[in-house]
Amino acid sequence: MKYSYGIKQTLFHGLVLSLLLCIPLWGAEDSEGAPSFWRVEGANNTVWLFGTVHFLTEKHYPLADKVEKAFRSSPSLVVEINIALVDEEQLQATMMAHIGMLPGGRNLEALLGEERYARARELAAEREHALDQMKMLPPWMVAFVLTAFELERLGYSAEHGVDAYFLNRAKAEDKRIVELETLEFQMSLFAELDEEMQAAYLMQTLEELASMEEQIEMLIGAWEEGSLDDLEETLLKYFEEYPGLYKSIVTERNHDWNQKLIEILEESDQDHFVAVGALHMVGEKGLNQLLRRAGYTVQQQ
Repeated sequence: MKYSYGIKQTLFHGLVLSLLLCIPLWGAEDSEGAPSFWRVEGANNTVWLFGTVHFLTEKHYPLADKVEKAFRSSPSLVVEINIALVDEEQLQATMMAHIGMLPGGRNLEALLGEERYARARELAAEREHALDQMKMLPPWMVAFVLTAFELERLGYSAEHGVDAYFLNRAKAEDKRIVELETLEFQMSLFAELDEEMQAAYLMQTLEELASMEEQIEMLIGAWEEGSLDDLEETLLKYFEEYPGLYKSIVTERNHDWNQKLIEILEESDQDHFVAVGALHMVGEKGLNQLLRRAGYTVQQQ
C-alpha cells in the first residue's frame, strides 16, 4: 500500500522547494551525461549518494538502471526525513509551534509595506492566487505554498517525487529507513530567517511564478541528462543574494549530514542508499566533496 500524499506533503516539501526555484538540480563533477549519483567506499560497506528532486511527474520513471540496482542491493535507505511517519495531528502541532502567525498582530501587508504588497497581490492574482487569504502567514510560508500550488498545476507532485518513490519502495521491500533530520528542525530553518530576507524571498518567488514552467523543464532536463556546469553557475549566482539562506539550508546541514554519513561508513557493515535533495551535492561544499576531503573514495557513477 502506498503512502497517502496530500496537503501534508505539499506543506512539507515546501520546506525544500528551494531545489526547484532557479536552483540547479545537479551536482558538480567532470563526467558528462552522468547523473547526480556517487559511490562511496566505507570500511566494510558502500554508501550510494543520489541527488533527488522532490517534485516530479510519472513520466520521469523508471530511473536509471544503475540507480535502481544500487537501491535494490542496499538494506538501508537514508533520507532527509520520512514524511510518511508524520500524521496530520503532528504536522499541525509542529506548524503552530514553528510557523504560527505573524507576531504583534501584524499581517503580510504591514510587513511588506503598501507598495510592495500591492505588487505582490497583482503578481499573485495573475496566477489566480488570492494573496489576501494568506496575509496572516509569514512570507517564507506564503512563498512555499504558492510554489507548491504552481508545481502541482504544472503536473508535478510530491507523490511522484524521488523521495516518495524510494520511501514506498523501502517499505514494500522491508528496508531500514534512516532519517537525517526531524520535521521540527526543517520547519525552523526558514522560520528563523529575518523578516526582510523572507520578504525579499517572497517577492522574488512571485516575480518568477510566470516563468516557472520553462525553468522547471530546463532544470529537470539537466537532472536527467547531466548538464552540470551551467547549473552550478546558476546556483552560485542565485545564492549570492542570499548568503545567510545558503549557509542555513545547505552548508550547515551538509556538515551535519557528513558526520552522520561518516559514522555509517566507519561503523556499519551494510550498504546504504542515500537519497537527499540534489542541492546538497552541488559545489565544493556538497556532500560528495566533503566526503572526498575526509579521505573517502568517491566515484561518480
